[in-house]
Amino acid sequence: MARPTLELRSAESVFHDGSMSRVYGKLSVEIGSAYLTNQRFMRFKQSSGLQVLIGLFAFLVKDKPDFEVALSEIKSLARGKQGINKNVIMMTLHDGTEYKLICTKFDDWMRAFEEAYRANGRYSLNSLGADHWATQPLS
Repeated sequence: MARPTLELRSAESVFHDGSMSRVYGKLSVEIGSAYLTNQRFMRFKQSSGLQVLIGLFAFLVKDKPDFEVALSEIKSLARGKQGINKNVIMMTLHDGTEYKLICTKFDDWMRAFEEAYRANGRYSLNSLGADHWATQPLS
């Protein structure tokens, strides 16, 4: 899968990236990739067949995230399950939106989230027990 082009904002740096599938239902999973920075989390769908056919002209089509959330919008993160796979991130936003995301190395992603929140400096990621974390603004 071709990596999407990522335009970083001022004072933004990437803390982790990798394969990340989005689960819509028991039998509906969409393959893609994700980036985590000190400001936001972005998930991209896998490039469509049309872009592959276009080949050299694909660079003209800007990759847009499937979804993008600021770190401040994330309420909690937890380990989920999809079948027997436990490399699943359950992301809940403050507005109640939930995302179920399959990654390759859950622990690596969670360490990256902790580092990204620490670097962000405005929020912390606090453990609520086994495989469950919540965000909290720093005073």
